Amino acid sequence: MNEPPWLSSALANVRRMGARLPHALLIHGPPGWGAERVANALALDLMHLDSDRDARGVAHPDLRWLQPEDGIIKVDAVREIVEFLVQTPQAAGRKIAVIEDADRMNLNAANALLKSLEEPPRESFIALSTSAPEQLLPTVRSRCQEIRIRRGGSDDVRDWLIGAGVDLERAGFWAVEYGGAPFAIAMAAEQDRAPLWDSLEKAARSPAAARAIGEALRAEDLVDLLERWLRITHWLMRQMAVPGRMAVLDFASEVQDVRRAALVNTGLNRTMQLHRLLLLWAELWRHAPVPATPKLV
Repeated sequence: MNEPPWLSSALANVRRMGARLPHALLIHGPPGWGAERVANALALDLMHLDSDRDARGVAHPDLRWLQPEDGIIKVDAVREIVEFLVQTPQAAGRKIAVIEDADRMNLNAANALLKSLEEPPRESFIALSTSAPEQLLPTVRSRCQEIRIRRGGSDDVRDWLIGAGVDLERAGFWAVEYGGAPFAIAMAAEQDRAPLWDSLEKAARSPAAARAIGEALRAEDLVDLLERWLRITHWLMRQMAVPGRMAVLDFASEVQDVRRAALVNTGLNRTMQLHRLLLLWAELWRHAPVPATPKLV
């Protein structure tokens, strides 16, 4: 997949650092606009690997890539990263750990990372990617040099998606649930992923349908699913008259409450909460019209 024009400045900044690369980089921008792609390019460059690879799946003794599990990055996973960084490089002469969606670190995990940021081992590097840098601990953020990703123009996005082979008609659904983020849209197309709207439309038909959809979605990352659902509800509010908007707004508040709980409460009964929201959704749509098909803008 070709690198899009909106990443050229951030990639150039990272490459210009060369031998002066700081121990810790914070790469941030809107979700789905490529912060993790910049981290990927950095990791591959430091490990002297081909630039077209996905570092997440690379088995390399001097590279680690950490992602959230069930929407959270826990302390044990970060401790493993810290331990990895103090070990002697085996092949590349340097080590790098990438923490994707670093804002998902819980408090204990963030505090565990601080030790490595305060006393960085030689020839070790950390790249944090996030779409919510304000949610990081100030002490973590202050110890990182920042690289910012900016949104691309609509023409650049459209041209890039066409070049990636994405069907623009179908992309309208993905554009809503992923907030117009081009990498998320392209990934959904590449994986032939059904838009979340398809499931929500079926769930709205009856309580029985809502329960069936809940079973079908129970394996999804709940935090990610709820974030996509929230974007859909915000889009719905823009399509509706004021009385209908209030009902959707109340539902969005319910979704937001469950999302917050899922981020901090590892004991949350996620399946039960998903079923409850889908039943509320079915009830909501008994009294509201289904809006027009979303289009890519």
